[in-house]
Amino acid sequence: MMKMILSLAAGTILSSAAFAADAKRGQELFIKAGCYQCHGTVGQGANTGPRLGPDPLALESFISFVRNAASTNMPPYSAKILSDAEMADIHTYLASVPKPPARKDIPLLNNK
Repeated sequence: MMKMILSLAAGTILSSAAFAADAKRGQELFIKAGCYQCHGTVGQGANTGPRLGPDPLALESFISFVRNAASTNMPPYSAKILSDAEMADIHTYLASVPKPPARKDIPLLNNK
């Protein structure tokens, strides 16, 4: 039992280390892979694709959706096109996008 717990813990640590993601590289991949064409340059969404950032799905869900998007209008991206590490970089980029200001903080929208 202890051996199994240690094995699971080691696997978790290894998989976490494998995804030491880089937001700058993620931004480059987001543009290179063409994600921006439907989701906007900062993942803000557009009429062709939903908003992805600044609060993306959990990494595992994000990767699963991108890999199995055939039921949507989005083409699926296999691991041959974007590796899991590259997907983690893109996810980190989307998570790094700052949230837009609240409506109340934009004077032009408040008639002040």
